[in-house]
Amino acid sequence: RASVPQGATEQKFLQDITAAEKYFIGLLYQNAEKRWYWINNSIFNGNVTNHHQNFNCVTIGLTKTFDSALCDTEYRWICEKRAK
Repeated sequence: RASVPQGATEQKFLQDITAAEKYFIGLLYQNAEKRWYWINNSIFNGNVTNHHQNFNCVTIGLTKTFDSALCDTEYRWICEKRAK
């Protein structure tokens, strides 16, 4: 599944490894509720920059912020997997 960074440490780690590229993470805008939600259905209480109509997905990388984007933009995804 797409990444859901838990806290500032994980967010910084993702920002560090993405460097100069943008990647989608598991954060989506729910138009009906006018709120951002993680794909695990928890509410996101932070700030998303660049939010325009139909920019319902979020990228990380290139900047130190969460930036909204069109969901059909051809960015890579950062996904989670269990540690071995």
